[in-house]
Amino acid sequence: MTITQSDLETVRSAVASVKDPEYPDLTIEQLGILENVVADASSIRVDLVPTILGCPALSTIEQDVKAAARRLGHEVAVQFCRSPVWTPDRITKDAQHILANEYTIAITPRLGRTQCPVCGGRSLEKRSDVGPTACRSVHWCAECRNPVEVVRSREAPVQ
Repeated sequence: MTITQSDLETVRSAVASVKDPEYPDLTIEQLGILENVVADASSIRVDLVPTILGCPALSTIEQDVKAAARRLGHEVAVQFCRSPVWTPDRITKDAQHILANEYTIAITPRLGRTQCPVCGGRSLEKRSDVGPTACRSVHWCAECRNPVEVVRSREAPVQ
C-alpha cells in the first residue's frame, strides 16, 4: 500500500487530537509533544517529543496515537525523539491559558520571571524541585499565599 500526502494529513490530524492523559482538556499537539508524521512508501511513523524521559504517561500516549491512526485504517510506528528537547516554549498559547486557568499550573518563560496563575504575581519561591509529576516543580506565591505547580524547563531556571 502506498502512503499518499492525503493519508499523512489525515493521520496527522487524528494524532494531533489525541488527548494528554494528565490534562484531558489538552492535546499532545497543544502541549508540543507531537513533532512529526512521516512516511516512506509503505509505512507511517509518528515522532513524539516527551516532556521528560521516563514519563509514565508515554506508554498511554503511544497506545492512544496508534489507536487514533488505526481508527482510520492505518498502522503507525511511534518514535520518542531525544532531539529536539522538549521545553515549555512548545506549549501553545491557548494551552498555557488552560493550564493556568483550569489547572493553576504556571509555565517557565525563557526570559523573565514566572507568573503566578492565581494572582499574576511574580514572587514565586521554589519549595520542591519535584512536584506531583517529574515535569513539574512546586513553588509558593508570596503574594497570594498559594502553592503553585510550575512546568519545569531544562533550559531556563524558575525565577
